[in-house]
Amino acid sequence: MTLSRRAMLRGVAGIGIALPWLEAMVGNRARAQSAPPLRYLLGFGGMSLGGYDGNIAQTFVPTTVGANYDLKAALSALMPVRDQVSVITGLRIPTAAENNGSVPAGGRPVAFHGNQLAPLLTGRRTQDGDFDAPTTDHLAAALIGGNTPFKPLVVRVQASHYVGSAAAGTGDVISYKQGTNGLQSVPARYSPQQLFQALFANFNGSGLTAAQVAEQEWLLRTRRSVLDSVASRASRLKDQLGTRDRQRLDAHFTEVRELEQRVASVPPPMVGLCQKPSDPGPDPALGSGQNTNSEGNITYSQNLGYSGEEQRASVMVEFVAMAMICDLTRSTLFQFTNSQSFLNMYSLTQQRSDLHELSHGSHGNATESDTTVALAKGINWHMKHWATLLGRLRDAREGDTSILDNTASVFTFEGGHGFDPADGRQISAHSTENMAAIVAGGAGGLKRGLHLRAPGMHPANVLLTALRALGSTQTSLGEVSGEIPGLR
Repeated sequence: MTLSRRAMLRGVAGIGIALPWLEAMVGNRARAQSAPPLRYLLGFGGMSLGGYDGNIAQTFVPTTVGANYDLKAALSALMPVRDQVSVITGLRIPTAAENNGSVPAGGRPVAFHGNQLAPLLTGRRTQDGDFDAPTTDHLAAALIGGNTPFKPLVVRVQASHYVGSAAAGTGDVISYKQGTNGLQSVPARYSPQQLFQALFANFNGSGLTAAQVAEQEWLLRTRRSVLDSVASRASRLKDQLGTRDRQRLDAHFTEVRELEQRVASVPPPMVGLCQKPSDPGPDPALGSGQNTNSEGNITYSQNLGYSGEEQRASVMVEFVAMAMICDLTRSTLFQFTNSQSFLNMYSLTQQRSDLHELSHGSHGNATESDTTVALAKGINWHMKHWATLLGRLRDAREGDTSILDNTASVFTFEGGHGFDPADGRQISAHSTENMAAIVAGGAGGLKRGLHLRAPGMHPANVLLTALRALGSTQTSLGEVSGEIPGLR
C-alpha cells in the first residue's frame, strides 16, 4: 500500500486530519531517504541557578567540557538521557545598568523579576516586562506545524500563583503569537483533565459498538458551527462597536473557530505507539495561597501552596509525549513553574520552603546552609520530569529513527547566578549572568551529549540555533544574532 505524502483521513461532513509520517507514504526505493516530521519542544522552569551564596560550579555547571561531562546535583536526574542532552553554560542577558541606564539590545531593565522573560524567550529588549514579539513555540509551529490541530500546544504544571488568595490558572503567560490585530497572549493549559479532553476526547478507540459509531457519525454530519449559526448577528453587532472592540471580537471569534476545528477534527489512527492515555480523573485539589506578613514577605506553611504538582507533572508529561507521538502537535511549550515561583516544595523535595525562597535562604532545613545547594534540589525536580519526557520521545520509534532524533528541544531557566545591578550583590539569584540551557534531540544536526561553554552569548542564541535546526533561514531572533558555536 502506498499513500501520498499529503494524504489525509477524511471523515463525514468534510472533516479531515493530516496523517503522521508513515512508511507507506514513500516507495520502497525512497524509504531510506525519506524523513519524518520535525518537532520543537521548549521547556521553562521558574527559578535561577543559584542563591545568595554558594557556587553553581559545585551544583550545576559540569566540570568537564565536551563529551562525557559530569552531572552535578541540579542535573543529576538527567543521567538516563545524558547521551541525548547537551548543556550550554555561560549565557547572559544584558541589563540597563551596563548601558548608561538604557536597556540594550536583547536586554532588560535593572529590576529582575518579570523583566527577563521577554528577552529570554524572544531575544528582544523590554522596557517594562512586556512582550512585543512572538515566542519561538509559535515561530516553530508556523515553520513545521503542518496541519496538526495544536499549533502550538502550551501547557503548565503549576496550578496557581500561590500568593494571597490562590486562584486556579493564575501564573505567567509566556507564549505569544502574532494575531491579525497585534500580539496576542496564549494562556497555558494547566488542568490535566482539561488537557486530556482537549487532546484525546475524540479518539474513538476500538471498543465502540456499531450503534455507537453510527451515532457519532450522525452527530458529526448534523453538527453546525456555532460561529456560522450566529454570523448574521455577529456582523450586526460589529457594526455597532468601536475599532478596539471589533478587534477584540475578531480575536475571540478566531479562538472559537480554532476550538471548533480541534473538536471536530478526526483523530489520528490509534495504531502502534499512538494510543489514547487513561483518563486522569479529577484534578488534584487546588491548594490555598501562601500568606504574607506586614512587610509583604511570604510566610511559608507546608500546608499551603501546593496542588498535587508531582501528580500533575507526571500526567502532563505522558500527555505531551503522546500528543507528539500521535502528531497532534509538532511544537510544544511546556512550562513547569511560574517565574518567581511560590510553589511549595515540601512534597517534592522535602524542603520547608517555596521554590523562590530556596534561593533566598528560607529553605527551612538546618543542614542546608548553602542556598545554592538547596536550590539544586528544586532544579533537579524539574529535570526528573524533563528526563522522563525526553526518554519517552527517545523510545518512540518512527521508521529508522526516534521522535527525539527529529526534535529540537531546549529547556530554559528564569535566571542565572551572579551580579545583581539592583542591589550590588556580587552573588545573587536576581541575576541574568551565568545562565544556562538544556538542549536535546538531533534535528538539523544538533549535537548531543556535550557540555558547551558559551561565555557572553545570549539564551536567545540557543533558541535561534534550535529554530535553524528545524529549517528556519532567519539569522537572528529578535535583536540577537548567531548560533551557539559547536552545537550543530
